[in-house]
Amino acid sequence: MKRNQRYETRLEKRKQNRFLNIAIGLVFLLIVVVAFNLFSGDDNEKASTSVNEQTESSNETKDDSAIEMESDKEENNDVSEEPDKEETETNEEEEAQSETPEGGGPEGPWEPIGTSQTEPHQKSYDDQSQDWKEMVQAISYATNIPEDEMTIFWLGNGGGPDLSKGTVQSKVEKVKYDVELQWIPEKGWQPISVTPVQ
Repeated sequence: MKRNQRYETRLEKRKQNRFLNIAIGLVFLLIVVVAFNLFSGDDNEKASTSVNEQTESSNETKDDSAIEMESDKEENNDVSEEPDKEETETNEEEEAQSETPEGGGPEGPWEPIGTSQTEPHQKSYDDQSQDWKEMVQAISYATNIPEDEMTIFWLGNGGGPDLSKGTVQSKVEKVKYDVELQWIPEKGWQPISVTPVQ
């Protein structure tokens, strides 16, 4: 959802930039037409209209420069806001998932990974749920396999109300593990065993 919102915001800004560029082009074209009329008309007309035309063209130039400044501001905002949006999204993800403890790996020891869920905790094996995401995060932490390099063969009940178990494999190193997790109230899933599978 956040990516979609971010994409829509970019599209809106691009549309605004296109509109401003078209407006700038039209103002420039108007200046050219006025200048052409100024120099191609009669000498008498030049004398009487030159003051008016110059005033109009200077106003249009001011408008043009104002539009350009506004366009530049928006483009600068695009550049300066991008990192802020990414930082905000990163911070939101970190808050949602909490920080994964340092270290990890198959040798352990492991700490609870943290959670954004509230008590009483309800296990969920729906792969779109926050609980599933946190279990996968805990398995990644315990095995040292990045989530995007991990194949999940199975993730389900580990034999108790607060236990889960998963079987995963590294897509890169082809190493396979059984990982047992335990839910620690208000602290999240904690790996309790990592066993290599032959």
